[in-house]
Amino acid sequence: MHDEWQTLAAAPASAAALARWARQYPALRGYADLTAVQAATEDRRDKTRSDAILAALARLAARDGGDDMLAVRVLLQLLMPGAIRLAARITAATGDPAEAEADVLTELTMLIRTYPWRRRPQRIAANLLLDCQQQLARAARRHRGDVPAGLQPVPEDEPDLAAGREAHERVEVIDLFVWAQTRGVLSAEEALLLAAHRVDEIPVRRLADRMGRSASGLFVLRNNAEARLRTALAQAA
Repeated sequence: MHDEWQTLAAAPASAAALARWARQYPALRGYADLTAVQAATEDRRDKTRSDAILAALARLAARDGGDDMLAVRVLLQLLMPGAIRLAARITAATGDPAEAEADVLTELTMLIRTYPWRRRPQRIAANLLLDCQQQLARAARRHRGDVPAGLQPVPEDEPDLAAGREAHERVEVIDLFVWAQTRGVLSAEEALLLAAHRVDEIPVRRLADRMGRSASGLFVLRNNAEARLRTALAQAA
C-alpha cells in the first residue's frame, strides 16, 4: 500500500485534483502535492491545521459531499497510522494481522463515504477511528451470536425502529467522548476504552490483552476517566 501511495501522490492527475480542491477549500491551499498534504497532517504542532485538512477531504470524499473517490483514497492514507494501531489491537485478539488490517481499511472506507460532515465537522480522525472500532466490535459480537446482558433481541417486526434508536444513541455517546477529548478531559486511550466498554459492552478483563494493560490497571483507568467526565459534564451544565 505504501508503494501505491507513492505512485498516486506523484501522479499528475493527483496534482490537478489537489489544485481543483484548493480552489474550493482554503485548508488545502499552498501544498505542492499530496505528500506535502500528508506531512502537514502529521505535524503535531498544528492540530487545528491538520483537522481542517481532514475536514475538507471528508466533505470531498462523502457521497453527499464531493463524491470524489480520490479524496477517499487520500483520506484513508492520512488515517493510516491510527488504522494500523487499531488493526494491531484487533490482531492481539484474533491473531490474524492480514484479516484485521483488511477489516479496518474496508470499514474505514465505508465510514468515509458516509461521513456526516455537516453534523461532525471537527475531530475527523477521532470520529472515524472510534466509529470504525465500534462497528468492528459490533460485527464481531454479532458473529459470535451474543446478546449483550440487559438488552433484548430486536423484534423481527421492528428492525428499522431499533436500528434507528441504536444509531442515534451511539452517535450521542461518540460525540460525548469526542467533546471530552477536545477539552482534554479524556485521553485518546481513555476514550477508546470507554467506547469499547460502555458502548460495545466488551468486558474490561477482555480488553486488557487487546490494550496491553493489566485488568486492574484498566479498571483504575476507567474509573478515573469516568469520574473526570462526570465532573466536566457537571461543570459544563
